[in-house]
This record gives sequence, C-alpha cells and structure tokens, in this order.
Amino acid sequence: MEFKQVYTPGLAHCSYVIGGESACVVIDPAREVKQYIAIADSLGLPIKGIIETHLHADFVSGHVELRELTGATIYVTAKANAEFEHHPVKDEEEFQIDTLLFKMLDTPGHTPESTVYLVTDLERGSQPVVAFTGDTLLVGDVGRPDLFPDKKEELASKLYGSLRRLETLGDNIEIYPAHGAGSLCGKALSSKLSSTIGTEKLQNTAMLKHPEEAFIKSFLKEMPEAPDHFSRCSELNRRGAKPVSKLKRPVGYSPEEFLKLSQNGYIVVDTRDQFAFGSAHVPRAYALSLKGNFATFSGWVLPYDQPILLVLEDRQDIHKVLRALYSVGLDNVKGYLKGGMSAYAASGLVTARFESISVSEAKDRYEKGSLHLVDTRLKSEWDRGHIQGSLHVPAPDVRHKFRELEGNKPLAFICNSGNRSLLAASLMLNFSKAQNVINVIGGTTAWLSLGHPMVTEGDEN
Repeated sequence: MEFKQVYTPGLAHCSYVIGGESACVVIDPAREVKQYIAIADSLGLPIKGIIETHLHADFVSGHVELRELTGATIYVTAKANAEFEHHPVKDEEEFQIDTLLFKMLDTPGHTPESTVYLVTDLERGSQPVVAFTGDTLLVGDVGRPDLFPDKKEELASKLYGSLRRLETLGDNIEIYPAHGAGSLCGKALSSKLSSTIGTEKLQNTAMLKHPEEAFIKSFLKEMPEAPDHFSRCSELNRRGAKPVSKLKRPVGYSPEEFLKLSQNGYIVVDTRDQFAFGSAHVPRAYALSLKGNFATFSGWVLPYDQPILLVLEDRQDIHKVLRALYSVGLDNVKGYLKGGMSAYAASGLVTARFESISVSEAKDRYEKGSLHLVDTRLKSEWDRGHIQGSLHVPAPDVRHKFRELEGNKPLAFICNSGNRSLLAASLMLNFSKAQNVINVIGGTTAWLSLGHPMVTEGDEN
C-alpha cells in the first residue's frame, strides 16, 4: 500500500493519497489539485477515486476539478445532498478500488453529514488497518459541533454517539484526520497528525467515558469563534467549486487605475508586513499580512461578493496569495498594484497611515491614561491572560463593534505579535471615522518577555 499525507499550512489541513497495486485514491483534497496529480504520477498510479469525509467548512475542496482532470469517481455520503456528479455512499457501504477496500461509517456530530472511512489493504489481510476520520475524530480532540448554532445540542449528542461507535473499532487501526493544531475546527487539537484508535481511547478526553450530558456541556463550552466563511465554504463544497484553472488571472493596474478602482467598490488587500503597512498604504485597505494566518483571516473578514485588488511586497507573492484566497472561496481577484507601493508612492497619490509603537511605549501611555488598549486575540487566549483593564475585541469583530470603540482617546490594538492587531487597526480605519489608531508591535509576546504582568478574568473580578 502506498501512502502520502499532504499538509496545507495556514489551514492546518491534512489530505491524503493512498494507493494499491494499480490505482490510487485522494481523500479530502485541497483546492490546489495539481499536487495530487504530481504525487500520483510519482507513484505511477492513476487516480481512480476521490473521497470527501464531509462538507468542509474551513476551506474549499478541489474534488470537482480533480474529477474533471482525472475522470475519477467522487465518493461522498448521500446525506450531503451534493449537486456535483458523485457516488452517494450509504452507512456501512463498502466499495473496492484496486486492492483497497473502503467502508463508510456514518458519524454525524461535527456536521450532519460527517463520515469516517475504514480502509482494508487486501494485499495484507481482511481487517481494516487505516481510518480516515475527517473532523469527527482528531488527534487529541473532536470536530466542533457548533457550526450549526440552531442545532448544536443535537449535533453534540450525535457526536457523542459517533464516538461511542468509533471506540468499538480495533485499537490497532491508525487514524488520519483532516486537521491538526492551528485549525478552528476544534479547540484542543494536537500538533501530531496521526494516531491510533487505542491511543485516542486512552488520551483523548472526548473518547473517555463521560455521561452524555456532561459531554455535551463540555464540548459546547469555550469554543473558538467560528469564522464567517465556514458556512459559505460548506455550501460551496456541496455545490462543487469552479475549477481554479477556469478562473481569470488577475492583471496589473497602474497606481492611478488602482486608486480609482479602490474608490469604486473594489476591496484592497495589502499583504505586506505590519511595519510597511503602518507607514503608508492605499486608503481603506485591509491589512492581511502574509506573515499571519492569511487564508483564515481573509476568509473571515473580506466581503466575498466584491472584487479584490492586491498590494504585494514582491510580485512573486501572487502565487501564494491566490492559492490562499481561492482556498477560502475568494475567487473574484481582479488585479494587483503594478510596481507595488514604491510605484504608488512615486505617483504622489494619497496614502493613509497609522502609528506603530513598542509595548514599552504602549505600557507607559496606557498607565498615564492617554490611550485605550484593545486586545484583538481570540477569547481563549484572552481568558488565559491579558493586560489588566484592556478591552477585548477579537480582530474580525472590529467590523461590527467599531462604534463601541470610538471616542476621544487613541486606540492601541494589541495581539500576540502584531499581525492580528494590524488587521484590527486597518478595519478600524476602514469602517469608522477614527483617525488616531495605533498598532502595538511585538504584542503580548514582547509584553511577557519584558516581565510585565497579565491577569485572568477571575483576577480582575
């Protein structure tokens, strides 16, 4: 049996190529599908099957394009009500591709249509040896059951039942999930990208013998925020995304053309780092540094129905940027600033900027009462420790809460490093009338390294 795990940074997504004697299968493909064709070619095995464990919420899958390029059959549960050409799989249905026998288990909970696929290598024996668990069972965690808020208790209950089903599998079975640490599809994912059923039964708290009510309460508590694009990506995966090869490539615009488009409904996405953006940027640009979690936060905050323009540090960055934007369903990328901000500055066109300060200066000014300090990290990070008296507004929420932040004092945004606070500062400038906006560089990491104190919510009360 041939086996290859493919990891997509930023999304912390795991996909797989598994092969028998004369054919291979791709499980949970990313939207960039040429990588799987290259792997198959290196193995000398044509792709005959494409399996989706569920309708992924955090990224757009390339199953339709991969089918068009290879002629492979897509296998997805009948419960997905998929609109693309596929084989609708039923609970406990088995199908064989070459020397690999697949059996689907219906395991709802993370989503209503979540499944697990057991694989038997018929060259070696008659018992399953591998399980592709999607987001039902992760290493150290399970997939969050709250992506459908109106039925999260029902899904948590179903997840409990699905885990009880999985615990009956052989301890020796290796599990390969769709995500690892860094994904927002769970709250306590391990950095390990594989495990066994036996190991998870011993070490994964979700697999321990909880009463069902306690399980539901525990796994609906303190979930990380669900980004805006999760529901959009899930629906796009159900319909089948347009092949990337058929998307129009962005073109270069002169500074004058670029500014005019930005003033007429086009969204400007600036991918440079916090120092460059703070110094000068196109007015109303979104600061989404490639040094941060670019794909997730782009999907989270960018309007999906408006055309996008790019500002790049290096023209070569466009391939990485497009791959990330397409991965979260942001396909309407029209163009980029030709010559970058250097050309824009040389044109003499209007720019915007904001102040960047160190944590030492932020501490001094905050203690003197000359600014408000706004922590833009996720709630779980805030709960573990924050600067006493600071406000908490996760970076994406500035879009909705900017009016609560407007006032007479300057607003200093802080995160753990400066990338999310950079985004928050740009959103504040974009959505509000505020002018005195500040980004705290170095963030809470630098704050702690200097020995400055932090508190928990209980400490403040």
